[in-house]
Amino acid sequence: MAKALHGYLGGSDPRVTARLARENQLLRQRVADLEAVTLRLQMENDTLGAMVGAADEVLEPA
Repeated sequence: MAKALHGYLGGSDPRVTARLARENQLLRQRVADLEAVTLRLQMENDTLGAMVGAADEVLEPA
């Protein structure tokens, strides 16, 4: 059974292993890129929120 599963997963074919390693590398890079975008957007959102808060303070009647 273990040999059948090993063969099914492509562990013995170097082409399959190389392809899966490349796909894994691309996915990891995509995740890192998306994390960077998320961080940038969170920082922009925080900045805009602070600007709105400051503007609200200026516009409030005394």
